[in-house]
Amino acid sequence: MSSLHDQEKSYSYFTLPKVKLNDMIVSNNKFLNDMRKHIVSCTKKYPSDLIYYNWLKGAYKDFKNENKKTVMYLVKEFEMKKAATAYKRSSTDKTGTIDPLKLKDYKFSDDIFKRLTITPDAKNHGMIMMLDWSGSMCDSIKQTTEQLMNLVWFCQKVNIPYEVYFFTSEIGESAWDKNRESKQGGEVFTYKYGDAIMDKCHLVCIANNRMKKTKLDESLMYIWSMALSYHGRYSANSRELWKGDNFNCPSEYYLGSTPLNQAIVALNEMIPIFKNKNKIEKMSVITLTDGGANWCFGSTMGDDGKSNIQHGSTPVIKVGKKSYTTKDNDRFYRSGEYTGLLLDIIRQRHGVSTIGFFVTKKLRTWDMDNYIGDYKDYQDKELKRAKIRSSMTKNRFAQVPQTGYSKYFLLNGKKMAVENTNLDGINDTMKAGGIAKLFKKSMKGRITSRILLNQFIQEVA
Repeated sequence: MSSLHDQEKSYSYFTLPKVKLNDMIVSNNKFLNDMRKHIVSCTKKYPSDLIYYNWLKGAYKDFKNENKKTVMYLVKEFEMKKAATAYKRSSTDKTGTIDPLKLKDYKFSDDIFKRLTITPDAKNHGMIMMLDWSGSMCDSIKQTTEQLMNLVWFCQKVNIPYEVYFFTSEIGESAWDKNRESKQGGEVFTYKYGDAIMDKCHLVCIANNRMKKTKLDESLMYIWSMALSYHGRYSANSRELWKGDNFNCPSEYYLGSTPLNQAIVALNEMIPIFKNKNKIEKMSVITLTDGGANWCFGSTMGDDGKSNIQHGSTPVIKVGKKSYTTKDNDRFYRSGEYTGLLLDIIRQRHGVSTIGFFVTKKLRTWDMDNYIGDYKDYQDKELKRAKIRSSMTKNRFAQVPQTGYSKYFLLNGKKMAVENTNLDGINDTMKAGGIAKLFKKSMKGRITSRILLNQFIQEVA
């Protein structure tokens, strides 16, 4: 027995805390009211900020109109792909009714019946999207938000039920507050013995398919304004985009840390509600981040309120009567591996696709090693590195394997700007071929620049 005993492996056992959804989720109405109060406060203190607010309303309208044509074109492409997929899956069967036009063949053919083409019913799709509202996103938040806005407008046009949240650590008491309950996330979690203790997290609803058009536009305008604010402060050569120096955002909506794991735990309770409300058959959960999640599995709720967990041990998370762990036992001290396990849990429990977008500003050789996956030898490893780098340069993204995700995409953070190329180059002297070439180049730039929307279409069409 002593020789058979494995003394090298250790296990840490957790249950997940109960989420206080009403406290964790910040409704869109509250978000709108907070932003309206902030505008009143800013313009009262700095009257010149009213100029920015008036500019913002016009700029948002122009941006939406510039994107409308391309979104509508992609809607048409989506409907064509969906129809082609349905046709490919269709089958032909006999109806049992004789076709008079085939009666002449009855002597040498038994096939004299009418046929019916059966096309399988399309599944009702839905999506929940989680946007990382952390400090490291500051120099790519504008491009990311604009990609997100295009995706929202697309879902509105094709009537796909959706909800969009950003997850943040900044609402409520500070995580560093001396209040023990605040430090243990007691604002948004209810703990019992054995639960993993997690820092607080709030999910701010910025868009969903149930919102009226006026409210949706107002909400997207505010999130775009916040993104412009950070872009203007932290990105080079972008001051001309930011016209409101004092018009940032309420302090509770500042960029903070990355409570991604807490957001995924909340999804365990949010997904069934969303699926039942919208009668969803096929659902996607999309995360859009630029870094790993906060570490939040260092301790569990014990008899003394807190007990330490050994780093490097294999986690076993129990949900109901079922326990979940992983096959890979040697790297589970990393927060990203816990994220993968939590994603595996929601995939298995709720039958959803998990799609991850990772915004990277610099993809170095040692960074790529995390996304290469399995390889045979050094040469195979180099080929996979080259493939990722080539795709990032050419397509602005690369699909790579990642624990917990059905699909995972690296996005080139420097090339995420949404393009709306015009046709100013056309003149009276141009020939038809030149005009066609310019138009084709213009449309290609418009479509390929909408990375999130393109990949989502591929997923659901």
